[in-house]
Amino acid sequence: MTENPLGESVPNPTKYDPGILYPIPRWAARSLLDLDETVRMYGIDHWHAYELSWLNNKGKPQVAMAEFYFDCESENIVESKSLKLYLNSFNQERFENAQTLDAIIANDLSAISKSQVDVIFQELRVVSEVPAQQRAGKSIDAHDIEIDSYQADASLLILEDGAVFDEQLYSDLFKSSCPVTGQPDWASIEIQYTGTKISEASLLAYLCSYREHQGYHEECAERIFRDIVQLCQPSELSIALNFLRRGGLDINVYRSTEPVGSDRIKPRFIRQ
Repeated sequence: MTENPLGESVPNPTKYDPGILYPIPRWAARSLLDLDETVRMYGIDHWHAYELSWLNNKGKPQVAMAEFYFDCESENIVESKSLKLYLNSFNQERFENAQTLDAIIANDLSAISKSQVDVIFQELRVVSEVPAQQRAGKSIDAHDIEIDSYQADASLLILEDGAVFDEQLYSDLFKSSCPVTGQPDWASIEIQYTGTKISEASLLAYLCSYREHQGYHEECAERIFRDIVQLCQPSELSIALNFLRRGGLDINVYRSTEPVGSDRIKPRFIRQ
């Protein structure tokens, strides 16, 4: 597959085909943000796949969930529709065991992203229900803001007097748009920082200004990270942008001023 399948009518694959995977270079968006030169940034992209199925050696269908961990320094991200089609290409393929398929997927995703990708399979029979959990931090969604700017307006961010240590804030009002199809991408975001206090109302207005912004999930997270670093200059900053599931996949983008590992993955809540 040589063209981006997003927004195009593409037949469902009938056999395994790693050529379906479509890479998107990270540098294109980052070159506009000047991230390499001005902002120290670490992070991972954590994907969940809920529609993974294959056949065992006797032809009996098997199902599982899978997690994919991409380093934010990988050369490419993978276009989400191409990943969905790629996973569907296993539907009629036979494998001796799940470990064999796990290794194939890890190899293919590492090749297309040009970095090491970790893959974790979760068979449904061993996946327990997520226990009830409390949200960490404070919601900023109740602030009574007035906003008419919907194109990622960093000038909305305002600092207050005083400093905070490990301030943890979250919002469920985030929305951006797919840069190819224009379809809505909904997300919850958590921001944790140390430094001069950011006005909560201004932060909410800034996040809501993404409502008509067109950008891939990773670009949105990195733009938010850059804007807060440059305008608010926190000594430490971490953001987690958890997008709602679409097409059997959800994407969770983590960026931080400190190295990020899988132990930093946030639980997903009912709307997510």
